[in-house]
Amino acid sequence: MAVKRRGVPAADPPAAKRACRQEEEFNGTRFKALLRDPATAVKGLETFISVAKTLPSPDIYDVVEGYIKISMECAEIFKLMDGERKPESEMLLIFQALEAILLRTASDLSHFSAVGMNIVKKLIHSYMRLVYAALYSENHRMSRVCLTLLSAMVAQGPDSARDVYSHFDFNNKFLPGLLKKRCKKGRTDVRMAYIQFALSFLIAGDNAILAQVLELKDFIPDILRSEIKEDKVSTVNLLLSTLRTKVVQNKAITKTQKVRFFTAEVLIHIASLYRWNGITDVSSGDLKVTQGSEEVGKMMVRELVHNFLMDLCCSLKHGITFYDPSLGTSGKGGNVVLLHFLLGLKTATEDELVADLMMNILKVCPDLLNRYFKETRYSFVPRLKSAWMDNMKLLRKIYEAQPEISSSFKTSEFIPLPRLLSMVMVTTVPAVCNKIMFTQGLNLPSTVVKHSILSLVSMILKRALKNIEYCLNEETWQKSEIYTLSVMQEFVQLYREAISKLLPDMNNLVAVWQSFLKQGREHHSGQEEKREGDAPTVKAVTETAEVAEQHGSDDAETLFLKAALLQVICLYQKVVPHLVARSNFDFSKLLKGIVTEKGLREEVPPVLQHHILKVALELPANKFAWFRVQDVSETEKVSGEKSVFYLLMKMFVTSNHSHLKISTKKLIIKVLRDSGVFEYTWKELAVWLEHLDNTKEDKKEAVIQFLERILLKLVTNPYPYTDKAADLVQEASMLQVNMLKQDSDNVSIPISHIDDVLDMVDVLIEGSDDLDEEIGFTLNEDMVIQTFPFSAVVPAALEARNMLLLQTENGTGAHIVEYLVAVFTDLLHSQREPLALCLMFQLYDKDLQSLKVSKYPQLYRFNQYYKLWIPQQSQEPVFKKPKGVCKEPTVALDSVFTTLLREAYERGSNTLLEDDIQAKLRDLASQLPPEQLLLGVKHVLLYLKSTVENFGNLSKTFGPRLIDLYVDLLNSCLCRGNQIELNNQQKREEQRAESGLFMDEESLITEESSNDKTLEDTLMLIFRHPTLESWFLALEQRSLPQSALNPVAVKLLSAHLNSGLLQLLKTGAPMLQSMDHKHVLSKYFEAITKSVLKELQAEGKDRSQVSAKKSHQLEALEELHIYMAAAQLKEITLTMLRLPEMSLTTRESEKSLKKGKQLSFYGHILVQLLTESYQRQPQQGELLLSTEHIKALGILMSASASKDLETVFLQALHSEPVLAHAVSVEVQVHCLNQRSETSLAIVCMLIKHCRTHLLQFEMWCLSNATGKYLKKNMERFLPLINVYLQCRDQYDFTRPSAVVSAVTPVLRKALWKELCTVLQDTETSHETTVKLQVLSKLLPSSGSKGLRNLIDQLPAALEKAENNESWTVADAISRVLENSEELHSWRRCLLSACMKGLIVMYNSSKDESKQEIERPMLLRLEELLHLVGEVDPDDWYNLVKTGLKYRYRDEAFLKVLNLAIQLLYKKESSLSQSLVKLSKLHMMVTQHSLFLSTILRSREEDGTNIQTREALVDILLTVVELSPSLCESSHLAVLLGSYGATLSTVDQKVLLLLRLYEKNEQSLINSRILLWGPAAVEHHKTCKSLGKSLWQQPSGEEILCLLDREKMMKTILSFPQHRRLLSSQEVQEALYKDESVKNLGDFYDPCFLLQLFSELTRPECVVACHKFVEVNALGLTVAALSSYDCNMRAAAYFVLASFRSHLEGARFREQSQLLYLLDAVQNGIRQPNLRFTFSLTLYIARVAQQILKPEEHMYIKINRFLLSHQYLDLRKVPGFFQLFYSFDFEYKTEREWILRFLGEGLRDKHCYELYDYQRIFQVILSFFNSPLCDEGSQSRILEILQNAACVTRAAYELIQGHSLLTWIVHILEKRFLENKMINKIVSLLHTLWLTNLGGKREIKNQSQENRKFLPIQLVNEFLYVLITLIKHIRSRHVICLSTAVAAGVAESRCVTSSAWVQNSTCSSSCEVLPQPGETIFISPKF
Repeated sequence: MAVKRRGVPAADPPAAKRACRQEEEFNGTRFKALLRDPATAVKGLETFISVAKTLPSPDIYDVVEGYIKISMECAEIFKLMDGERKPESEMLLIFQALEAILLRTASDLSHFSAVGMNIVKKLIHSYMRLVYAALYSENHRMSRVCLTLLSAMVAQGPDSARDVYSHFDFNNKFLPGLLKKRCKKGRTDVRMAYIQFALSFLIAGDNAILAQVLELKDFIPDILRSEIKEDKVSTVNLLLSTLRTKVVQNKAITKTQKVRFFTAEVLIHIASLYRWNGITDVSSGDLKVTQGSEEVGKMMVRELVHNFLMDLCCSLKHGITFYDPSLGTSGKGGNVVLLHFLLGLKTATEDELVADLMMNILKVCPDLLNRYFKETRYSFVPRLKSAWMDNMKLLRKIYEAQPEISSSFKTSEFIPLPRLLSMVMVTTVPAVCNKIMFTQGLNLPSTVVKHSILSLVSMILKRALKNIEYCLNEETWQKSEIYTLSVMQEFVQLYREAISKLLPDMNNLVAVWQSFLKQGREHHSGQEEKREGDAPTVKAVTETAEVAEQHGSDDAETLFLKAALLQVICLYQKVVPHLVARSNFDFSKLLKGIVTEKGLREEVPPVLQHHILKVALELPANKFAWFRVQDVSETEKVSGEKSVFYLLMKMFVTSNHSHLKISTKKLIIKVLRDSGVFEYTWKELAVWLEHLDNTKEDKKEAVIQFLERILLKLVTNPYPYTDKAADLVQEASMLQVNMLKQDSDNVSIPISHIDDVLDMVDVLIEGSDDLDEEIGFTLNEDMVIQTFPFSAVVPAALEARNMLLLQTENGTGAHIVEYLVAVFTDLLHSQREPLALCLMFQLYDKDLQSLKVSKYPQLYRFNQYYKLWIPQQSQEPVFKKPKGVCKEPTVALDSVFTTLLREAYERGSNTLLEDDIQAKLRDLASQLPPEQLLLGVKHVLLYLKSTVENFGNLSKTFGPRLIDLYVDLLNSCLCRGNQIELNNQQKREEQRAESGLFMDEESLITEESSNDKTLEDTLMLIFRHPTLESWFLALEQRSLPQSALNPVAVKLLSAHLNSGLLQLLKTGAPMLQSMDHKHVLSKYFEAITKSVLKELQAEGKDRSQVSAKKSHQLEALEELHIYMAAAQLKEITLTMLRLPEMSLTTRESEKSLKKGKQLSFYGHILVQLLTESYQRQPQQGELLLSTEHIKALGILMSASASKDLETVFLQALHSEPVLAHAVSVEVQVHCLNQRSETSLAIVCMLIKHCRTHLLQFEMWCLSNATGKYLKKNMERFLPLINVYLQCRDQYDFTRPSAVVSAVTPVLRKALWKELCTVLQDTETSHETTVKLQVLSKLLPSSGSKGLRNLIDQLPAALEKAENNESWTVADAISRVLENSEELHSWRRCLLSACMKGLIVMYNSSKDESKQEIERPMLLRLEELLHLVGEVDPDDWYNLVKTGLKYRYRDEAFLKVLNLAIQLLYKKESSLSQSLVKLSKLHMMVTQHSLFLSTILRSREEDGTNIQTREALVDILLTVVELSPSLCESSHLAVLLGSYGATLSTVDQKVLLLLRLYEKNEQSLINSRILLWGPAAVEHHKTCKSLGKSLWQQPSGEEILCLLDREKMMKTILSFPQHRRLLSSQEVQEALYKDESVKNLGDFYDPCFLLQLFSELTRPECVVACHKFVEVNALGLTVAALSSYDCNMRAAAYFVLASFRSHLEGARFREQSQLLYLLDAVQNGIRQPNLRFTFSLTLYIARVAQQILKPEEHMYIKINRFLLSHQYLDLRKVPGFFQLFYSFDFEYKTEREWILRFLGEGLRDKHCYELYDYQRIFQVILSFFNSPLCDEGSQSRILEILQNAACVTRAAYELIQGHSLLTWIVHILEKRFLENKMINKIVSLLHTLWLTNLGGKREIKNQSQENRKFLPIQLVNEFLYVLITLIKHIRSRHVICLSTAVAAGVAESRCVTSSAWVQNSTCSSSCEVLPQPGETIFISPKF
């Protein structure tokens, strides 16, 4: 019947086409009538097609749906194709009509999919000839329509796609020709239809069809080969997006399949789309059709193909890339397709996207790097051509994309260093780069070529440097278990050597630089030739001027090249320093032209200066002739040519760029330091240079010459000046000794010690590196400062000054004197002990007594200044006071900090203490420039030290104020240093510029500041100063420094120093902590600790005197304890806890409101220490309190009202509960009175862990006022009472029974009424839970009224309560009613309440959000059902109904429901009759809306609902067992749809359910339903919609297609030999289980398959024999012959016999060979139902598969063996010796095949006996150590032994008969083993041990006497092997030992002299201690 009309369109376009009968609507009936009449058939088709094109539409009648409803077979349309050949026009209409129907059934009319399938099948089986005729027609339109029809056929779904694929001829020679039929105007053409047809298989087909289509050689690849770059944008988009989603990103398509499909040729054709020139038919915005816009189209296509190829070629997850961890060094040819593809990309240098693709491919596959560059056609031989430049750019791009640090270091196993080196070199140096190439490029005259070569060298060196830095990083290798730092250092040496062999020599680089100079000279000569008229003046120009001009006239290219060259030289020094060391070039020549005698040339670019300075800083000093004049001719000597060092100083003073000045300063210091004279005094040189830079411009030249002269003299002959300095240091030391009048032994540096040091000055000069070894002791920083207070430049400068001043009389040396006085002043301020330096000044000033001082007033003033530090008795008159010098003027407040401080100090303490002077000094100190900060700190420290030493000479007013001032200035300097550091950090974060050739000045300065340690040095100077360290808390420690001060002065000085230092420490400690330099303050912390301990000890002894004021040490402890070490704080804390109570507490005055005691400052500090000790990290150490300490803590807490102390006390009890025994009962009473949460928690801990406190609490409860007290404060005390009630049954024998029994009534009386009200609470909270727990423990006796009331109230509360604690009360009532008659009725009430509670819960929470509440309720319901055994019918019905409604997919509910059905319906009784009928219950389960979706298997089974499905099947199984009459044939389809034919538990239960249906006469055979899973569901749906008459039964081949070949092979390899075919046992006992298998669902169930095969191989059936073998059905049947079940074997024999009869009549290529194989097997059987050894069944299965693969090598070998034997010998392994000892060219393949078979085939003792009979184990064990045995064979042999070790007999005989343990020891001692091999040996040992141990393992509750042990000899053998294994692992730095092996040996409880192994169980961790002091770390393997 036609469907109802949906609506009449207002303006119907098809109505205009109707010639007549417009009043009739075109519907299905009308269309059918038109088709029946041949005259109107064409018209009907045209109308149908035109209307169908507009559908679906709400305004038009759906004629397609109307037609297929009344003609589901479309017979009228197909009838038109019958008979004689129809014209093409009519065939076009027929095909279009069918296409219109198919397109609708595949989309919105999918419920008519059966109609579509019917059309597909009819076309395939009956009209394929017409389809081919139309397809290959010359009419393009006909071909196009036919292809679109085929696409619509495929679109019906996976089944239709499979049918079309199996019947379509893809090998037709005319098929590729269709792709050439394209329309150049962009209209839909045949080619487009072909592409849609091909892609329809990928879109509509399942994974199996998709894989088969991809296997077709030319079907889809032909599309890509046929000028795809001329296709439309939409076509390209469709093709690439489909391939990407359906193939590339499809997890079901293996990587191997993708590689076969995407060959190099196909990839190159896809890459041709980068040069697309087709038609643009879409826009990038909305994909609408547009005209023109070719560039937009090109961009879109290029982006599409680029993204596609990136996904395909650069993704390890989805793509065709295989990761090679060896990076191509192993010789394996991996990623060959990608290699050929890369070689085919010709436009990589021209196209950026192609280059990007190539770069990313090589980044993911670095193994291709070497192979690609060896085989590529790009030329890298240096030449001046743009092509070569492009090639070099591509090369650099590729290597810059590689990771900076090689991934080879991140491997998980040890790689030998030579192999590791080759792997790292892959990503370091391109294969095309070598010394010849580099040298050739540098020798070319082109600047561009040289720059490209140098850029490449720079990139290589930078990559190498990153790897070297990574290898030498200690932190990296300390954590590594594979390599050590020493191994990596050895690797770095090899790495450097390997790189140096490929790089050009340093002489080549130098030659490039010299070529620049030569070009400059030639350029200069050319200019001179043009000016020959000025010949007399030309000769005045020197060579230096030529060079100087040359640098300034460089063009940009030359400038780039010079900078690159200098950068490469720097990198040479860092990466390959030995190449630099070999060069004899004087690198100081690089400075020529940069700077002249006149100074730095402004025309020389700063970048060049910067890089030259970097070279000078990096290279060793011996590569520069600093103090020698370079290339000086005789003429130049006359003109006074200067040394390079002079030029360097000139460059320093004339540079206008701050970063260049900084670099030049560093270089000058480096040059002088490397000379050896300034080894310990090099920091002083910065002062000389800073003052040189600050000299006036017109005086700088003279100062530079003066300084160069003295430095040159000093470097040339340093000994006189170092001796002079040493003499004066010794003299100063002697003078100090005499002043203090003490023995030299007590001096800070003994004189003999100084003599020893100074005797070794020669060593310092000649080679300071070995100083420590030569002298015999280490010079620490303090010793260096005191031994070398100043450098030898001071006496040299003083001597030169004297000579200069005495030789000149007119005062010309005034600027020199001014410079030296400024330097000497700063040096004096920098001294820690200034006496030696002052004596030096005085000594040389004496030589100037004859000098007129009036010319040099600075000398007199400086002399007066330094005399301040020379003792009176040592002062000598040097200069007379000049007459012109009057009284000094007042101090200028606008001067710099050091000047102001010095001038004020010179005038005395009065001036310093003036308010304006102090304010100005503090202000200047807080604004000190960074470069003056250290000097300022040293200056202040010098004055502070002098003030301390002279404190006795100062008044009591001035002395302390001066101390405070200096300390305050130090504090300001510290704050200033911290501010400078923060500013530098901020700048570094803001300017993170990448290092390159050119960097802006600010970035360079920021880079310099990153290495600045000003703040760190400032902190070191202050806190390491001896004066501060020695005086801090010295008086408190009773260890005063030596001084002549009286006691009053000492006390005053100490107080002010301590106070000031404490402020300094508070400021500096956070800074040091942030720098991780807290060790600097260690002496101060020690002083705090010692002084505090002394004070505490004194406090503990003398209790009468209690100080009311905090001491300095206590203040320091309070402020600084967070920075102190945990050990120090522990000692202080524990000592404080020993103090008497009166020291820790203070009583308040009588006027105070608080009459109790309060904590003293000792107590406050103690609480603070205790609190923070528990907050510290565990690694800092936990405070361990003794019983004495906890007693003190308890007394303190009870005597005070400190909340913090309560928290500390509670934390202490939590960490050590045993301390509760040491707490007095007064503490508990105090806590009970406090009533705070913390105090009551303390009581909880006390009563929980101490019986005394438990008794005390009971006594407190029995006191008179306790009841009212508890009732009033019930909320607070309830947790405590709950804890008591939980603990009251403990230690009951230690407490009076009368007390215990009396407490409960008291508590019940006080709390019962309030507790009972909790049952009315609806909200759940913690308080409610506690109340219920308490209520459950306070229940009265069974006869009491209170209990009766509770029993009446509780069930109603249980029904609506969501708190499980309510059930705790119910359980308690049950225990009270244990022996009462009311117990049963009470349990019935509980059961009813439980069921009603679940019903309420399900109704209120319709989702499964309250699982944590429902699960306990369900468990309780299960328990009550067991106890009661009967339910209320109404409650039962409501529970079932509600549960199935809202918890159908809840596994827990379904399990309980199944149990309840078993219990309630098991017996025929009146109860079971009153319950809901089983039939109705069955209907409620199976007719549920979620039943099918839950129980049916989907094609993509994800495992999420397996548990639910299993519970559902359990219910069905139970119901059917109880009521067999429920079995109906209609259920079979659903059960088969849920069946997966596997060994999973749910599938086994479904099979048992099907067997129950068989017993109840519902046979699958009679129904002919042989499908399962989703296929069975589809079959049932089709039959139901079409009827059995229209649907054919599935063929045997279609059924076999449901089997997964790989899964079948897995089932064969792990065949369940103990599975029984027929089982009469209970359900649980009938289930097959195997603990050795993780997931039984991965294997098929032979019980089902054998019965299926027996049905498929019946005589009347057609068997697809080839398919039967191909899917491993034959192999599985043969494997069943190894089963231990005779029925299983009988079924297998029956199937084999049936199959053989079918095989005789089959016709396919391998039929005769398979028949011969079966005959050979049959001939080998000697008795009925013989059980085969599993190895033989596996061999037969393997051979059957091999027969189908004639292309493989093993095909010939197997057939040759079979043909040489008439029967299969069941006592031998077939063909073992022929394959193992093969001498064929493919012998490795044959040996690998037989070894793999031996390993897989060893399952039980029969297999072992079979192998042992042929002595196979002897053969493989001896072959393992043969040189012919490769790594793969060794691995296979170990697998064989591993499988054999699982067999008890084999494990024993291999050790006893074959000496397997000795064999393992031989392997370990003989060769180096990879990690994989070691792991396998460890696993083998583990398995051998466990198998031999067998039933002798330690079992719980087994007495030691009854245990059985292994023989001690065997245990010792295992132990020896284990120790050998450990030695082998340790010797190769690979720690990877199995815990299980060590644990196994541990079970022997055997202690030997070589090792001790102890463990409690086989699976736990262990310790192995071979020797004292050695530790072996064993990481778990299992």
